[in-house]
Amino acid sequence: MQRRRYLEAAIVLPVVLLLGVAGLMVQHARSKQLAPIIQETSISLQLVDLIPEIMDSVVHVQCPDWQGSGFVVSDHLIATARHVVDGVGDFTITFNDGSTAQADRALSSKNWDVAFIWVDQEIVAPPVKLGSIEDCKLGDPVVVIGSSYGLTNFNCVSTGIVSGLDRNWDSIDPYTGEAYGWEWGFTADASGAPGNSGCPLFDLNGVVRGILVGGYDSTHVFFMPADLFLSDIEKIEAAFEIAEEY
Repeated sequence: MQRRRYLEAAIVLPVVLLLGVAGLMVQHARSKQLAPIIQETSISLQLVDLIPEIMDSVVHVQCPDWQGSGFVVSDHLIATARHVVDGVGDFTITFNDGSTAQADRALSSKNWDVAFIWVDQEIVAPPVKLGSIEDCKLGDPVVVIGSSYGLTNFNCVSTGIVSGLDRNWDSIDPYTGEAYGWEWGFTADASGAPGNSGCPLFDLNGVVRGILVGGYDSTHVFFMPADLFLSDIEKIEAAFEIAEEY
């Protein structure tokens, strides 16, 4: 009788162990399948909290013959793309709360597709946080907010990832075929369309890493890195003040 019990134990124990291992394997496989879903859900929840915090810093820029986007970088400065302000001396800035401000002065870089608009009245909207693209990696999630095709899609949100770093598009400018200060930049697959030019690209910490300047399609959208000016905001303000004296 005792021998029979030993035999039963010898048979049952491996089966239990085998079932336990199989259960662990199934659980591990399920956890691997769920991991991307959990991560995606986490990012989505993070975006829901982040977007209201950064939205007020993004603006629409209306020029006499075209329009673009921009973002607040100080009490009087709006950052945008150079091709938004080229040849223009009259701007209507629309803020996220619907209020507007008029502006008639802009400074642009000679070497890069980056520009700044001076607003005489103090800007109530908060300035963005600026950070280097050097701190980003390929595949990092990003958020782009801008007015694609104008006020109809005012401050429209799209998401994507950093799809390319250290890109030089100067020799293949899709609009003019000429060099236009696109020598150093990066790409993302977040939405880019007419009216988005000059809008900011945020990381998931709400830090602006670049300015949208153009692109070929939804997977090849080109950005100027914020590195070009992130330490120069006070100097740019001073340049406007000096220019006003003359």
